[in-house]
Amino acid sequence: MTYPLFDFVLASMLMGLGIGADVALATLARADQLRSLRLAITWVVGVSLTHTLFPMLGYLLTYFSIQLQPAVTPFVGLIAFACISIYLKGEFKALTDTKSGTDDSQLLVTLGLILAVSWDALWSGPAKSAQVIGWPELLVWLSFFVVGALVSVLAITSLKFGLRVKSSLKTSYLSQWIGYWLQYSIISYFGLLALFRYTFQVDIAWWHILIISTLINATILYIVASRNYNFEPYSRVTER
Repeated sequence: MTYPLFDFVLASMLMGLGIGADVALATLARADQLRSLRLAITWVVGVSLTHTLFPMLGYLLTYFSIQLQPAVTPFVGLIAFACISIYLKGEFKALTDTKSGTDDSQLLVTLGLILAVSWDALWSGPAKSAQVIGWPELLVWLSFFVVGALVSVLAITSLKFGLRVKSSLKTSYLSQWIGYWLQYSIISYFGLLALFRYTFQVDIAWWHILIISTLINATILYIVASRNYNFEPYSRVTER
């Protein structure tokens, strides 16, 4: 084998880290909701498959995917945004009823987030076709599976880390409020990102979208906490 193995591993690792960063962030945000084995498996398997198959599809159909994506992408953005919006609406309603989200609602946001964080991986396929010039065919196909495996490792590691951090935090009013705020802000970020980037084709910096998301969720949580005494963290404060 004339192609240096080190270069193959390094290139695959960089690609995996590049397209898997969003997966790690989304997993951290949803760690507490992924305690269910069913949801955890759905999430890890889902993002691993999409981050293996989407780049492969883009590589196989480089020209076709470039032509197809502009037509399909707006609908992908709408679907992802709708799934995440419906989920968050249910979550805010559940907070006022002091009930947790159901597995069905969690499954809905899982599917929406998989779309939101995975669609960009399709574009890595055409980029891959330039990266692998001179590679043996075996390494070309193997690299896609290396990338998918790395994304899977990132998802599992982020999930375990998120659960450990969550279990170590005290369940005070402030920590619960901040926890809800960070969780919903990050999830909303992916929904808004899908809407702006895929549907509206708006060139807006990611941190602008994140700021918008944090402000929206801070406002909603403040309204929920101040208007509904059944909201658990708020009721703990009023009882003191």
